[in-house]
Amino acid sequence: MSTTDIFFRTADPLALSIHRFSVEQYHAMGEIGVLTPSHRVELLEGWIVEKMNHRPDDTFVVRLLDHWFQSNIPPGWLVQCQLPITLLRSEPEPDLAIVRGAHADYRDRHPGGSDCRLVIEVADTSLAKDRVKSSIYASAEIEEYWIVNLETQKVERMTHPNASNYDRSEIFQPGQTLELRIGEQLFQLDPAKLFEGLDKS
Repeated sequence: MSTTDIFFRTADPLALSIHRFSVEQYHAMGEIGVLTPSHRVELLEGWIVEKMNHRPDDTFVVRLLDHWFQSNIPPGWLVQCQLPITLLRSEPEPDLAIVRGAHADYRDRHPGGSDCRLVIEVADTSLAKDRVKSSIYASAEIEEYWIVNLETQKVERMTHPNASNYDRSEIFQPGQTLELRIGEQLFQLDPAKLFEGLDKS
């Protein structure tokens, strides 16, 4: 083991000089091949953060939500699944985002916070990180954020963003109805539909 290895294994991380990246620097690392799709990362408040591996339960619920929204989304709106949204200091890739506009609007850029009506994260092992993301989404003025919690089998809905977080948080459990209006379309969801067949006992 080299002296450098020993230093980095024993040093206090807070005592090291740590660099935070801008969105532009993050994009540049992708363009020159420093970061590739195989790295499975996203930019959160300047930090390059590894994305969690998806379990079958996660992918089942993401796919279910994607199909449900895609089948009912009104004209003038798009559903994107696990694709980037570009914010001031972050470029997260939420499990789902409902964005305004047409495909051609995003030929040369990713949607921004003002483009997003709703973002959704499906959380199991990623719950702690998904809770941290609430402040990122709120500061970008994204109207609404859902965490679909597979462990508790509940949906946490956050609305009324401010500069640091959301002012209002509601919990919906199986048997209740969560309503969402997108344009002229009213969506009504009983969380039970998301958790059917998932064994969390």
